[in-house]
Amino acid sequence: MRTSRALLIAFALLAPSAGLAAQQAPAKGADLTGTWVINLAKSDLGTLPPPTIDSSTITRVGNVYEITSTSDFGGQGTQRRVLKWPVGEGEASNDMSNGATIRTTTKVQHDTTAFSSTISMQGQTVALQTGRTYLSPDGKTMTREMEIQPMAGPSTDPIHFRLVYDRK
Repeated sequence: MRTSRALLIAFALLAPSAGLAAQQAPAKGADLTGTWVINLAKSDLGTLPPPTIDSSTITRVGNVYEITSTSDFGGQGTQRRVLKWPVGEGEASNDMSNGATIRTTTKVQHDTTAFSSTISMQGQTVALQTGRTYLSPDGKTMTREMEIQPMAGPSTDPIHFRLVYDRK
C-alpha cells in the first residue's frame, strides 16, 4: 500500500491534538479546555513547511473532550474536524472520513499525558506514533512532543515534532 507522507503527517498530527472517540476514563490530568492556536516561533516542525492555520477549540462533555480543529498541516488544504479525546487515561478510536483509523492509548503521570497511537488504512498499519502533551505551569501554553514512525511509503524515517500552542 502506498501512503502519501503528507497525508500520514496530517493524520498523525490530528491524533494528539484533535483527539479520538473515547471510552469512559477517570478524570485525571491537565484541563485542556479552551481555544488553542499554534505558536510557530516556539514549535519545531523539522523539515516540514509551517501551517498557515492550526487551531483547536476544546470543550469537555463528561469524560470526553470534544475538539473542533482547523488546520492545513501536511499540504492537504484547510480541514475542519470535530473529534474526541479521553479526559485522563483511556483508550480511544476514531474513524476518519477517508477510511483511516487512529487508535490511541493515553496514560497520565502528574501534569503530562503520554500517548501511543496506531494509524491504519484499510486494516493495515501505516504509522505508529508516540508522544506526550503537557501544559505550562500557568496553563497558557500546551506542548505536544511526538515521534511518528511511518510503516509504509517512500520513507520510513521517523518524524519528530514539538508543537507549542497558546491558549486564547
